[in-house]
Amino acid sequence: MKKSKAILQIIQEQLELGNTLTAICRSKDMPNLATIYKWMNVDKELKENILDARRIGAMTWLDKMQDLLDQDLQPNQVNWAREKLHHARWMASKLVSVFNDKVINENIGEPQIKIVWDDGYSEHKGEASTRTTRGTDNQDKDKKPNDQVKDQKITIN
Repeated sequence: MKKSKAILQIIQEQLELGNTLTAICRSKDMPNLATIYKWMNVDKELKENILDARRIGAMTWLDKMQDLLDQDLQPNQVNWAREKLHHARWMASKLVSVFNDKVINENIGEPQIKIVWDDGYSEHKGEASTRTTRGTDNQDKDKKPNDQVKDQKITIN
């Protein structure tokens, strides 16, 4: 089957409605799953469009799960409904960033480790030695070891 805008539009709309790509590809008038993946490997814009459609589909699934919560269920249906809800929540956390539980910390600036110690001798009371190592210290091969930050004595108030 040849790639066409009409086919890609139908696939995108179906994904946005919460249908899976495998279910869409089972239809006789749709290409098979391997063909879609080949197209996605070649066409990065198609790959991004399908991912966006899947994100919207995850939101659709959350809407469906909200509708499920509003229904009265028989006691024997509760466990199955719980599993559906759990899967929809998990899928949304992976595809939709606003539902993601993961906190992303980004290091801005040069990484720096500072170690401070006191040798405990009475003649050095109130003084501490310190050593600062930066992330680029080991990357500068042209520098001699003496060019790096040296130990310093600082007074602690």
